[in-house]
Amino acid sequence: FNEAMIRWVPWTDEVKDYEHVPGQPFANILVPTVDTVTFTYHLQWNLNIFRPVVYAGDVGTAKTVTIQNFLKNLSPDKFTFLNINFSSRTTSIALQRNLESNVEKRTKDTYGPAGGKKLMLFIDDMNMPKVDLYGTQQPIALLKLLLGQGGVYERGENFKSGEGTNWKNIKDVGYFAAMGPPGGARSTVDPRFISMFSVFNIPFPSDTSLTMIFSSMLKHHLQAFNQTVQAAGNKLTELTLVLYSKIVQALPP
Repeated sequence: FNEAMIRWVPWTDEVKDYEHVPGQPFANILVPTVDTVTFTYHLQWNLNIFRPVVYAGDVGTAKTVTIQNFLKNLSPDKFTFLNINFSSRTTSIALQRNLESNVEKRTKDTYGPAGGKKLMLFIDDMNMPKVDLYGTQQPIALLKLLLGQGGVYERGENFKSGEGTNWKNIKDVGYFAAMGPPGGARSTVDPRFISMFSVFNIPFPSDTSLTMIFSSMLKHHLQAFNQTVQAAGNKLTELTLVLYSKIVQALPP
């Protein structure tokens, strides 16, 4: 719904033209499509109510790039950004120390980002930490405490035995995450923890979206060549996608 026009409009009207950035790493390229526009809208809506978001989907669905691009475009005067990649070796204490290094003390037991800003924490591969002897993913358990109770207990060398000052309230932190389906090194995440998020399934792009993505990138790349080469761009994209489709059918996982 377009509030300025006071009427419903198709998502295609909100798709902006792709702006080519020479030398940009391929993994960081994001070509605007109907999918990215709708996903970005969902991110903004959840940020407005400060609700955590998790994107779940297979590799290659642009989960990470979509979230990072959204966070990158937030006002630096109001937001700071922290990116954490989970792996099987990630520990809860490492996660806690990383978060604590990006907040400062505000009052006796309250901590938050510097300058009155809000910290946007993005966790990639959230379901990668290994499951311990008791069936728990310790970094996930720490995040569940953060989301559910709004803070953490002091641990390690800073723990003060016998005192009631070991609880630390963490304020003004927003949570975004991405993860793939369970399997291999990825584990099933505690459903009670996931219920604290707005969960979105990110499907693989449609053929129309794939054609738009690759033809847009190739079109800008071929601008330095003559018209004959440029004209072959769209046909090359079409042939490549047909070949990919045949490979997927002939060589299933």
